[in-house]
Amino acid sequence: MSAGIIYLAAGGTGGHIFPALAVAEAMNAKGYQTCLFTDKRGAALLADIEKLPVRLHVISAASPFQSGVFHRIMALTKLGMGALFCLWHIGLRPPMVMIGFGGYPSFAPLLVARLFGVPVMVHEQNAYLGRANHALAARARLIALSWPQTKNLPDGVATHITGMPVRTAFFAKRRPSCAGDELVLSVLGGSQGAIILGTLVPDALEMIDPPLRDNIKIYQQARPEQIDNLKARYRALGITASIKPFFTNMPDLLAKSDLVISRSGASSIAELAATGRASLMLPLPSAMDDHQKANALQMEQAGGGYCLDE
Repeated sequence: MSAGIIYLAAGGTGGHIFPALAVAEAMNAKGYQTCLFTDKRGAALLADIEKLPVRLHVISAASPFQSGVFHRIMALTKLGMGALFCLWHIGLRPPMVMIGFGGYPSFAPLLVARLFGVPVMVHEQNAYLGRANHALAARARLIALSWPQTKNLPDGVATHITGMPVRTAFFAKRRPSCAGDELVLSVLGGSQGAIILGTLVPDALEMIDPPLRDNIKIYQQARPEQIDNLKARYRALGITASIKPFFTNMPDLLAKSDLVISRSGASSIAELAATGRASLMLPLPSAMDDHQKANALQMEQAGGGYCLDE
């Protein structure tokens, strides 16, 4: 018998989606049913995951802070369509609680939940409170924080440091004892990819003496338009490489990595910490409110890696 139902809402990037997935996994283990509201981008990230621990609701959403009157009108229209969808589903079966994980797809579900008197809380993954969570903070009973020194918190809101939710698979994976002399390097650009890593990393490896390159194996996340060029470059360097737009087996990948070069989105940081992997973090300069640099500096101060400006 189910202990009740919990609704989750998250934006369409990995930093929002995967913490929500981790919470769904934990709640299911305690007997709760879970439903996740997200947009098409979020649904695409979950498409290849086997045994998804949550029922998925895909809603219309967009940022209302876009430039230009037309784009803002379109964004508000999408948010309105998402709100109508949520009115139907939440009104039909109100949950015990609604938990938001940031991103504009969380707007409508949380606001509609409040209309029905459902308790609302938000979780902030980054070391800087994002715009969506900041706008929803006054309507939430609690803001759960990943970092003790989170910035941009409104005055008078209740907070609790929970840390960053991470799926159990990341804690279970450990480096095989038969790893040998092979050096495994994973280059990860976050769920949105990182074009610059497709240039920096092969350029750096080209400077290594050829005999040393023979023992290097690379797993690199890259934009689709970069893949052929990267494969050719690593082939010319004599380096074994697996290049993909996205790796769905991230727990296994991090478990066999000796070094990770990565962006510093919230999920990436938490997964590195859970697996205990050495990391070089390159914050995305265009990240909203420079939250990736705030994440990387917190990780560096804790001794979990090095923050390098792009």
